[in-house]
Amino acid sequence: IHWLMKQPRTSDGNFIHKAVYPAQVWLDGLYMAQPFYMQYETVFNKKENYNDILSQFRNVRKYMFDNNKKLYYHGYDSDKIQSWADKKTGLSANFWLRSIGWYLIALIDTIDNMSQEMYEHYRELCDIFREAIDGILSYRDKESGLFYQVVDCHDNKDNYTETSGSAMIAYAVMKAARLEVISFEKYADLGADIFDCLVKEKLVKSEDNDEICLCDICKVAGLGPGEQRDGSIGYYLSEPRVSDDSKGTGPFIMAYAQKIMLDAEKQNRN
Repeated sequence: IHWLMKQPRTSDGNFIHKAVYPAQVWLDGLYMAQPFYMQYETVFNKKENYNDILSQFRNVRKYMFDNNKKLYYHGYDSDKIQSWADKKTGLSANFWLRSIGWYLIALIDTIDNMSQEMYEHYRELCDIFREAIDGILSYRDKESGLFYQVVDCHDNKDNYTETSGSAMIAYAVMKAARLEVISFEKYADLGADIFDCLVKEKLVKSEDNDEICLCDICKVAGLGPGEQRDGSIGYYLSEPRVSDDSKGTGPFIMAYAQKIMLDAEKQNRN
């Protein structure tokens, strides 16, 4: 925690993504610190820094959420100087699925680690989660039941339904339903169905042998540094699609664990 308290921040008070990305907040970075920060505060620090945690989520909601599309942009440069950043808003240009997935997991895991005694804080974070989950669910592909690498570009011929981000959404929906952050009756089966669609669509026989592999995982994506990785649609679709990468298999296992717990919860309720 001492390291976390020394972490550099943006002018708005958020932890920067890392040293080579100064003044920048990336959605995926929220998962890297906030759930663990919240757990420390709840267990060991008498909830002293709850407001700091909430403030960082508030800033992300304020600066990175598109009210028209109901989606979160991948990155925000508070200095508004990066080549990928809009000079007025500081935002990157597009909606990358896995970054939204990490953000949703960050929210629900932070909520899970939070004391409900701090009711106003708890309710606020739940409201942010509900808005985010309803936003992304409206982009679910009707045919596959999954979500696209560039979320709002279904018609782009090079776009594809991406595994890691879809698994993260399944995890977040099922866990939130189980915790009743969202309606169990409305969302539990929906989250389970997203996971089942992953199993159906993305667990396939390897081209090299007869072993089953988890396919269509975006290997990596980011913004910068410098002129690298410009955040364009073409950029996100140019990154390699791989199988059995840990950034996909990890969330898939996490989602499966949530499905097991969800099934047990359903039995308890019957």
